[in-house]
Amino acid sequence: MVDRNTIVGVDLLVIGAVVSALGYIGVQSIPIAAFGFAVAIIGALVLLIVPEPIPQDAFKALLKDSITNIEIILEETHLKEKAYFIRTDDDKVRAFIPFLAEAQVESNANAKTLLALNKAPKRFITNYADLKGLMLIPPGNEIVKLSKIQKGDDLEESLRTALVGYSDLASSVLAIEEGNRVKIQIGSPKISSESPFFNESLGSPVSCVACCVVASVKGEPVRLVDEKFDRALVRLTVDVIA
Repeated sequence: MVDRNTIVGVDLLVIGAVVSALGYIGVQSIPIAAFGFAVAIIGALVLLIVPEPIPQDAFKALLKDSITNIEIILEETHLKEKAYFIRTDDDKVRAFIPFLAEAQVESNANAKTLLALNKAPKRFITNYADLKGLMLIPPGNEIVKLSKIQKGDDLEESLRTALVGYSDLASSVLAIEEGNRVKIQIGSPKISSESPFFNESLGSPVSCVACCVVASVKGEPVRLVDEKFDRALVRLTVDVIA
């Protein structure tokens, strides 16, 4: 798979060479020829200097390995409760999955209660105050971090940056905010999961990443309440717990 830096560099190099040749030979204009030469130089620099990103196939393989590991944990513990995505004080995202016996937390959970988990010891099995469940690092935590997404950023632009620009996991993103509810459409997802426990609890891979982005931007716990996955378009609804 040819990366985007190579494509951009080659395009600029070819365009610059053509413009320079036409300017010098066709219209005998030194300014046009100089402009084309400059564009060609920029293209060559992009090819030589800009580092090649992680190959997308390798990136997706690592993401799938992470999903498989979480699937094993959820299957062994028989958990399919919807996860809460929580932004911690150190700007990381964690997924809290309540135990089945503690699923009543779903009906009375609020941001203050869930954010109290930040004070709990960072353990795999969390038992803090009235909250009991698993605390996991969701696929998407590092994507959000490396995409440099911050609290208070524009939500749709942040989703587009993480899913389209940085990770190339989708071709387009549309987000509509309705109070504390966010409806998101993700076009042409480029990765899917055959892990039923993971999909039920954290959503499909792109939806999981989207929830991490929403939690980071809003600074509040969020939960994926509905998802319709299709190869062409993923529709999901996320509630912000405030």
